[in-house]
Order: sequence, then C-alpha cells, then structure tokens
Amino acid sequence: MSGTLTTLAEEYLQGSFRGVPFVVVGSGGSNGRNFQIHRYPYRDQPWPEDLGRAPRSYRIRAFLIGPECLAQRDLLALAAEAQGVGTLVHPSIGARQCALTRFEWYERDGVMRIVDIEMELVESQDLLGSVITLALDAAIGVAAVAFGASAASDYGSNTLTPYSYGASVLAAGRGVASSWGAGAVTAIRSPGAFSAALAVLPGNLGRYVGGNGATVDPSATEDSVLQDLTTNGQIISANVAGLADAADATALATAILAVPESVRSAVADPAGQIAVLTPLASCAATVLASSAPIGGAIATAQTATATLCRQAALLSLSRACGDWQPSSAEDAQAMRLKLGTLLDDEATTAADNGNDASFQALRALRAQVLQDLADRGARLPDVVTVTRNAPLPALVLAQQLYANGSRAPDLIRRADPIHPAFMPTSFEALSS
Repeated sequence: MSGTLTTLAEEYLQGSFRGVPFVVVGSGGSNGRNFQIHRYPYRDQPWPEDLGRAPRSYRIRAFLIGPECLAQRDLLALAAEAQGVGTLVHPSIGARQCALTRFEWYERDGVMRIVDIEMELVESQDLLGSVITLALDAAIGVAAVAFGASAASDYGSNTLTPYSYGASVLAAGRGVASSWGAGAVTAIRSPGAFSAALAVLPGNLGRYVGGNGATVDPSATEDSVLQDLTTNGQIISANVAGLADAADATALATAILAVPESVRSAVADPAGQIAVLTPLASCAATVLASSAPIGGAIATAQTATATLCRQAALLSLSRACGDWQPSSAEDAQAMRLKLGTLLDDEATTAADNGNDASFQALRALRAQVLQDLADRGARLPDVVTVTRNAPLPALVLAQQLYANGSRAPDLIRRADPIHPAFMPTSFEALSS
C-alpha cells in the first residue's frame, strides 16, 4: 500500500505554504469585481458602483504522504495559526502572498501515512506581479539576443563555402541586403513614421497619434521631434549604405542586424515601430538557376542573405511587441496571431535549411512573445459594437457608456467620425 501511495503522489504536482510542501490534488478559485449596489426610489435600474477588484480566493485540496506526513501536518497547522500572510506556491497559480482563512485535515480510515488537507486562501498582495511582468519583458530580451547570435552564426556557416568563390558571390549577397535595406529608408520616410514619432509630445494629440506605450517627453516640441527623426533617418541611411561595403560574411551579418534596430530606435511609438518594421519581415531573393559551381554559390548566398534579413526584422519586431501596449483583448489576440505566424513560418524555414540553432532560438523567442501578449491581453476589456438611434457627441457617449467624459478621445479614435459632435450610429468601443 505504501508503494502504491508513493507512486500516486508522484502523479500530482507539488505546492507549499510558508515553505511546508504538500501534494496538490485539485484546486479552484473565485474572481470578480467588488460592486456596491445603490437602489433609488422610482428607478427601475440600480447603480452598481465599482469599488475595485474583489478579493481573489483560492481553494486547494491536497494530501501529505510518507513517514513524515504527521510532522508536515503539524507544520501546516502552525503555519495556519501564524500571524500575518504567507507565501503560497502553487503549480498553476504561481507564487502569491495569501492569508490562510481555513485549514482542515483528515486521516483516511484504515490507511496510514497519508493525510488529506483542504485549504482556503485569500490573496493579500500581488507583490510578485510586477516582478513577473518584468521577468517576461526580460525573457523576451534574452531570447532576442540568443536568436540574433544564432542567426548570425548560422549565416556565417551557410555562406562560408559560397563566399570562398570570390568577390562576385559576396556582391550578390550584398545586393540582396541593399535591396532589402532600401525598404528601411522608405519606411522611416513614410507618413506613418512621422505620425508615430509625434507620440512623445505631451498633451492630447487627437485620433491621429496612437501612443501605444510611447514614453512622453514633457520637454519635446514639434521642431525637436522632426529634428530627431531627421537625424535618425541619416543614421538609417548610413547603416543601409554600409550593407554595400561589407567586406565579409561577419561584417554583412552585423550590418543587416543593425538596420531594423536603427529603424526601431527612430520611432518612439511601439505601434509605429511594428507598422514600419512589418514590411521588412518579407524578403525573397530572385535566384537564377545555374549548373555552374559559382552560380550555385551565388544562389546559396542570396537565399541565406534574404533569410537573415527576414530574421533581423522579426528580431526587432519581437522587441517592439515587448514595449507595445494593446488597447483591448482583441488587439492582443490579433498581434499574437500575426507575429506568431511570422515566427512560426520562419522557424519552419530554419528547420528545413538544417539551421538547428536558429530554429531553437526562434521557437524560444516565439514562446516568450506569445506568453507576454497573452498575459497582457487577459487583463484588457473586449471590443463590443455600440448602436444608437441618432448621432450623438462623443462626450455624451463617453458619459453614457463609461460615466467618464475623459474616455471620449478613445471613442473618437475607434469610430473615426467626420466630426466628434456627430458620432456614427454604430461603432466599436471597449466593453469597460
């Protein structure tokens, strides 16, 4: 019987409270908002006043097993009676600071060395929430650095033999990179880049500037923003020009990786970064079939260079997504699908080419980016369709929908009316 119970314990995940371990059998919880319901005479509808998030409670069924189960039971009993809150470590919930409000234990009839326990806890403070968020952001950065190193290493390995054929093969690789880099110059000179650069300006800039995560500079002016954008445009042009002057595969790989990062640094708004970097994630070389050895070397160099160009753009896109702030759960889900597909397709290409290091790094980067977007998207409201019988001013609609007139700019940005005083009769808005 003892061996059977020990095997049973190994099939479940482990948890602990105040450092005392236990085996988790099942768990549940409750979440919601804390509403105070106000009722008024001669009014059919009450007013639910939102007082904030309701306490998060957890219910855990677990057991203790083995010759030390009774000692563990006593330690848990002391932990339940201890003053203040303690740290709960749960296999799926994670680490939380909780108050243990109920602790019960049972010894099974006719079975020794096993104690069943039930616990109810209420989360006190999410002290680790910001740490976890920072850890996700840091994980994206670490995965991006690893991917950049793997991509450059695989590029050097794939082009070592082709570039040994001479300058004509290197010129072919540089030609692909220069053609791709011209898109970066075009992107930084686009109207989207100019509007995104204005996100650092203080004040309400209207519906034409998103500001999804951009850091506002109180001292910034229109002239300083345009001057910085011009300077950054010159840096990007110099980086693109350096693609044509690369002396070997290592120098070319370094120059390729620098181009999209300079584009990302030039745009303050992360949403604008994503918009200008997305076209750079598409790069295909026009390869001419040839049976000659040097023709095959040129084709290999061109294909490998186009692959590295796409990977460099995806690297910067992933970093931009780490700073991007979605406005709704739908925005986060759409970005997860978009970037996840791009990274997955590129990982498949790397696997088909035999680039194991790039494949592993791409999969790790994809996992971190998607987890970060999913975590942030789960905390955001949904998008719903609002319908009215007649056009109304945005301020009136903001007061009707949210009891907050300051939400009018978001409604204007989403509905994009001809004039804010005459909003369309049907438009999309956040659910809360």
